[in-house]
Amino acid sequence: MNKLIQHWQALAPREQWLTYGVGLSLLIMLYVLLIAEPLGLRIAAETSRQQAAHTRLLAAESSLLEIQAKLAADPNLSYRRALVAAQVSHDELLQRIDLETSTLVSPTRMKGLLQDLLRNQTQLKLVALESSSGPLAVPAAATAEGKEQKTPPVVFYRHGLRLTLEGGYFDLLAYLNAVQASGWRLHWDSLNYEVGEEGAGRARVTLDLHTLSRDAGWVGV
Repeated sequence: MNKLIQHWQALAPREQWLTYGVGLSLLIMLYVLLIAEPLGLRIAAETSRQQAAHTRLLAAESSLLEIQAKLAADPNLSYRRALVAAQVSHDELLQRIDLETSTLVSPTRMKGLLQDLLRNQTQLKLVALESSSGPLAVPAAATAEGKEQKTPPVVFYRHGLRLTLEGGYFDLLAYLNAVQASGWRLHWDSLNYEVGEEGAGRARVTLDLHTLSRDAGWVGV
C-alpha cells in the first residue's frame, strides 16, 4: 500500500489527473453496465406491462359499455337468446326421437302389415280387430317456478291394435313369428291364449300391440 502511495506521489500532476480520469471512467462504465442498464430495462418492461394492462382495461370498459347499450336498446335480449337456445335444444330432441323411432312401423302401415301377414296363414280366422290412438305426453324439463315454458312439450301418439284370432296352436305361433320377422318394430303389450270347448284346433289368441309416432294419424279398422 505504501509503495502505491509513493508511486502516486512520484507521478507528475498531469499524470495524476490522467490516472484519476481513467479510474473515474472505469467506475462510470461499471455503473452503467452493472446497475444503470439493467435498471433501465426493468423500468421499460414495467412501463410496457402497465401500458398493456391499461389497454386491456380500456377494452373491457368498451365491451361493458357496448353490452349496456344493447341491453338499453333491447331489454328482452337475454330472454330472446334463452328462447333461441331452448328452441335449438327442442329441435335436437325431435331429431333424436325421429332417428330412434325410424324403425317403428307407421300407424297407417301397422294395420296393413298385420292383415297381409294374416292372409298367409290360411288356417287362422280374424275374429275381431280394434284400434285406438291417443297422445302420450313426454314429461317436459322442470322449469323455475313462476316462469313460462319456452317451448311446447314433445308429444308422442300411441297407436294401438287389438287382434283376436282363432286357429290352431302352430298356426298362431307361425303368425307371431312372421310378425316378429317382418323387419318392423312393434311394441307388444299383451298376449292372451285360450283353449275353449272346441279344442286346441279352435283356440283363440288376443294380441295387444302398439306403435309410437309424433303424428296423430289414426290406425283405423
